[in-house]
Amino acid sequence: MLICLDAEMQLSDVDVVPGDFAGCLVPFQDAVLAGLDPQDTRYFAIAHPGSFGEAYGYPDPILDEARELESKAAGQGMQLIGHFAIDETGYMSARARSYFDQYPRHADLPRTMFHWSHSKHGRCG
Repeated sequence: MLICLDAEMQLSDVDVVPGDFAGCLVPFQDAVLAGLDPQDTRYFAIAHPGSFGEAYGYPDPILDEARELESKAAGQGMQLIGHFAIDETGYMSARARSYFDQYPRHADLPRTMFHWSHSKHGRCG
């Protein structure tokens, strides 16, 4: 899954990248990059089935693959801000899991607490 946000961190698109995920991001990198619209996307996140072994003290190649994707996207002016793995027990995040305002190393990002409350997608019908 690909979640796209604009320069003000407003949700701009959510898309499912086609294909069967088998624990490796490499086959999906080109499709993810193609799904990033430079006019409407400044930040993005990815989500996929599974979990991260690194969270349990084991290295996980998928995290290296995500860093490679991050580098390629940065070359196109877009920043990977979220990487989630989801399985039957819940989800794991390899990035900030909450408001970026609470993470000092993300001081360059827009203030999400302010923007979330003003999001056109954050309203209940």
